[in-house]
Amino acid sequence: MSNVLLLNADFTPIGVISVQRAIVLVIDEKVRMVQEYVGQVLRSPSIVFPKPAVVALRRYVNVGQRIRFNRKNVLARDRFTCQYCGTQPRTRTGHPRLSELNLDHVVARSRATNGRVRLKSGQWVPVTSWENVVCSCVSCNTKKGALSPAQAGLTLRSVPRPPTRWESLRLLFDRVTIPDEWSDFVPEAWRGYWDDELE
Repeated sequence: MSNVLLLNADFTPIGVISVQRAIVLVIDEKVRMVQEYVGQVLRSPSIVFPKPAVVALRRYVNVGQRIRFNRKNVLARDRFTCQYCGTQPRTRTGHPRLSELNLDHVVARSRATNGRVRLKSGQWVPVTSWENVVCSCVSCNTKKGALSPAQAGLTLRSVPRPPTRWESLRLLFDRVTIPDEWSDFVPEAWRGYWDDELE
């Protein structure tokens, strides 16, 4: 079943929800329907309901900036690109080849003290965190092993950090197919090359 784009009251995108959830929110008058899927309806014995494509909250909510730390989100944050050599392994259809990408701890887990590591900046962070984990290709991951990037002759392309609120939205849109009905509400820059492979 199709997804529904959820907008804040100011019409900025804040997430993607299921059609079922969107219908409940419309019936409860917590959201208003902004766009329907063209030519698609949902039927029950007593009602025919247009299939929502985009809904907006009736009241503005302050959306937090935190995004869950996991493999999918780290790979998406790093645009499915090795942060050491810049390799972007792809399938024939242009999608990321996940089997050729790993997560690498910049400061190796073996160097952790009480589950924390000290970064080059001097900051102490959890060993497995946004600040210490990057996307890497299999080759660079093997080359680096438990060494520091400098010891392995590798250079980080960017300093790893938690995604901002806007980057977190881009991460979301990198993993879903963007239907035509969303085009007026999703910035072109956020439209990824991703399809439903991860869903």
